Amino acid sequence: MERKIKVLQIVGGFTGGGLESFVMSHYKYMADRVDCTFVAYDTSTIVPYDDINKYGGKIIFVPNIKHLHKFNKALDKILKEGDYDIIHSHLNTLGVFPLRMAKKNHYPIRISHSHSASNKKEFKRHIAKTILKKFSRKYANVYFACSEVAGRFQFGNKAYDEGKVKIIHNGVEIDRFIFDEDARNRIRKALGYKDTDFVVGTVGRLVGTKNHNFILDIAKKDKENQYLIVGNGPCEEELNKRIKELGLTNAKVFVPTEDIGKYYSAFDSFVMPSLYEGLGLAAVEAETNGIYALLSEFVPDVTLFTKYGEYLPLGEENVDKWIEAIHKRMPRVDNVEKVKENGYDIKTSADNLYNEYLKLLQK
Repeated sequence: MERKIKVLQIVGGFTGGGLESFVMSHYKYMADRVDCTFVAYDTSTIVPYDDINKYGGKIIFVPNIKHLHKFNKALDKILKEGDYDIIHSHLNTLGVFPLRMAKKNHYPIRISHSHSASNKKEFKRHIAKTILKKFSRKYANVYFACSEVAGRFQFGNKAYDEGKVKIIHNGVEIDRFIFDEDARNRIRKALGYKDTDFVVGTVGRLVGTKNHNFILDIAKKDKENQYLIVGNGPCEEELNKRIKELGLTNAKVFVPTEDIGKYYSAFDSFVMPSLYEGLGLAAVEAETNGIYALLSEFVPDVTLFTKYGEYLPLGEENVDKWIEAIHKRMPRVDNVEKVKENGYDIKTSADNLYNEYLKLLQK
């Protein structure tokens, strides 16, 4: 057997988000061929120790990139002491900093992977990303992206049109997200839902970009359905406070207590009112589960590849459009073959990522 490819995966914070889900699920399916060391912030809250240990990986903690000098110093030490074939940064536009250190330490393969995009409404963040992305192109020599939108945003139209950006699909572990009747009954019972309740759900980090407040705006006006936000993050307290202020009895925030994949089975419809997404992995997971997906206009077109759902505009004036779509009460369908056909099965996307690593080494 050929030796394993040694990859330094620069992940940032392990906080239970879609990016870490992408990294870990692909790692599991490449672990027999790829030796991964994960670089994560020492502020990480949900570290997948079990999976990292089970598949023979390593994790090294570094100061949060907000403390840039300390972050650079720690990463410089890792790069000097390590012997990696590939440096793979998942920090989006912030990848400029680790990739600069990788170039300084003469690592020949430096991947910048764009998992996100931007929205001009988030003015300060948008400006910072716009400035940083120019530099991230400078220090990377390989460009990956989860979608055309994410690729064009981070690497520019010219690079994308010249074929310099490789799309790596955010594959999902189908068995984790396929509909599970037992999980549905167990979770709905635990959360106090009746069999007749129509539950509109979402899964994701509780952060501003996911726009969960818009879901509460819908719940305030639509008393017929139940609204469930599953996730954890810095906005948890703020969302619970607003639910209380609005007196909502049909909306709740729930921090998951078991595998996140099981919660989709408890939903009857899925909503994603994000301000922006590179792809929207949770939507792909929802499609795998077979539920009708309502996505904001800022989620890339490619995300709804099953065509089982629709895109809707945001804004207070459009709340009724979301309610109207929810009230269609579309049934659950079997989307598994469509997920596979479109390249979103984890086995296919992990093989593709491994083959890209191989090609880079052969060059």
